[in-house]
Amino acid sequence: MEAAMGCRNSIRTARLQLDPVSWTDLEDVVRLKASAGVTGRLAGGVCNRALSEQDMMTDLMTWGREGVGMFTIRQQGHFIGLAGVQPSTTLPDCHEMQFAIVPQAHDTTLTREAASTALAFAHAGGVERVIAYVRAEDIVARQVFGGAGMRACAVPQAGRPDILLYHSTRPRMERARLH
Repeated sequence: MEAAMGCRNSIRTARLQLDPVSWTDLEDVVRLKASAGVTGRLAGGVCNRALSEQDMMTDLMTWGREGVGMFTIRQQGHFIGLAGVQPSTTLPDCHEMQFAIVPQAHDTTLTREAASTALAFAHAGGVERVIAYVRAEDIVARQVFGGAGMRACAVPQAGRPDILLYHSTRPRMERARLH
């Protein structure tokens, strides 16, 4: 994993390019979030343009405030999805891992690669605890989060036995980022 030229928070892996979301990605993100065929889990689910724009504003503010957030994922220059973290709305002092991949690029190994890269970046950026909520029957999300290094908690979610909570923890470090 190496930082790409031009943006200190960009990451290049052997097969993928991850860049912090930006307004130049809006059209790709709108199409992704409007598609019911997307593989993955984003907090807002399928949404319209206005909601996608609101999500983009939240993503940009998170990057600015915390130095971590959602990445666009490109393979050979083509947009294939999103992966990254957002502050959790359900648990204090942690972030929630999310991902979404376009149907044409659905490949669990690519998705795991993007998720594990985003997770490592978040931990290196000072995020101690990352969680993800997954439906028990969502085998793909379970494979992605598990393959990215997250573990399922043994405690079932109160009132939601069909939902599993995955988590990853790292001790607080100085804000040593991947540059």
